[in-house]
Amino acid sequence: MNFINTGLGALTKRLHFYAGLFIAPFILVAAISGAGYAVAPQIENFVYRDLLHVSANDAPPQPLSDQVRAAQAAYPDYPVEQVWPADSATDTTRVLVADPALGESRLLAVFVNPYNSHVLGAQPSYSGVGELPVRYWFSQLHKSLHLGDIGALYSELAASWMWFVALGGLAIWLCYRRPRTTWFGRRGLMRLHGSLGTWLLVVLLGLSATGITWSNVAGANVATTISALRGSADPVDTALPHPPVVAGQWFDAEIADQADGVWRTARDAGLTGPLRLFPGEDTAHGWQAAERWVPWRLASDAVAIDPTAQAVTASLPFSDLPLFSQLTSWGTYLHMGIMFGLPLQILLLASAVAIAVMIGAGYAMWFKRRPTRIPGRHPRLSWGEWSIVGLFVATAGTFLPLFGATLVLFIAVDQWKMKSRWRGNPAASALPSDQKEGSLVKS
Repeated sequence: MNFINTGLGALTKRLHFYAGLFIAPFILVAAISGAGYAVAPQIENFVYRDLLHVSANDAPPQPLSDQVRAAQAAYPDYPVEQVWPADSATDTTRVLVADPALGESRLLAVFVNPYNSHVLGAQPSYSGVGELPVRYWFSQLHKSLHLGDIGALYSELAASWMWFVALGGLAIWLCYRRPRTTWFGRRGLMRLHGSLGTWLLVVLLGLSATGITWSNVAGANVATTISALRGSADPVDTALPHPPVVAGQWFDAEIADQADGVWRTARDAGLTGPLRLFPGEDTAHGWQAAERWVPWRLASDAVAIDPTAQAVTASLPFSDLPLFSQLTSWGTYLHMGIMFGLPLQILLLASAVAIAVMIGAGYAMWFKRRPTRIPGRHPRLSWGEWSIVGLFVATAGTFLPLFGATLVLFIAVDQWKMKSRWRGNPAASALPSDQKEGSLVKS
């Protein structure tokens, strides 16, 4: 028997319908805001071009220590948290300082011309990719609609359901004959909806998986699970081998003086990409140097450096990280449109548009089906099928609470409607509801 003709298959189709009605709007908002975030790096490069870039110069750059001192002089009350040395002839150096007004999640990026150590300006910066205010605005729109933790529930709901909708839709699509039809009318809309869903399957699953890791509730479950499986990596150990008896704070002048030696030591240790340099938290700890995630970079190695001896005290190659940690990094920077630069950003933008079209086609199918009714066959589920449903709901719902709660609600409403239908017409449990239209189901 074809899967879609079973009780479990029919329930899958109805759940796909319910999710299309009530969850698709959240997915649509996520797609539209995600499209904005996909183009945000290009907007950022244009808006902040005078801070991000300088004209190439034949003269050698100033020592990194001088550039750090310039930032410290401009913001003397803000401790240096990170240093991003200029990586190309047209890049500026970023010195990230802690501004209490920005909170714990953001730093103030001070942009310094590497050729003359002049401070060009400063902007709040967020995350390891250095999101400036424009991109950060798009990021928060995509994550929470600028509504904080309450707003973040929308994106978690979208990510938690996207994989189920995608796989359920694929199962339905594969179980149907697809006669040659035009792209017009309800059959044409069905063809468009199913074709887009099939072609976008990998993208939908990838966005769902990576989006879940960022969510508040399910994301915490992911982190707990990965930690329990020992799939998360410990940061590189920056403790100095011979620390002072009494540890104190590094002085600003010491941090500036150490920057050049730390940068050279990191390069000598084999770090080839653009760098992030982190001063030690106190005199008992050295610096950390890590490669930044930039376009076309597939790994990020890190080392700990004794700034006095200018020697590496510990290293953490990306290849030594647990597989889960590597996959998380790759998934994160694919989702953000970082890993492959502009081509990936164009792909994400096109995918967002395609998702919006697919959802629009689904709603148009529903509208054309009026008077509205629950689609497909309505056979009762066997006890064995109910056992499968119960196990799935318990497992997925524990890991993805928002998905589980809404899934239980949909199933409860569905069974209430089905019982009403069966009481009114007992034959409805065995016959396809669209029999008058001619069955499209494979025999």
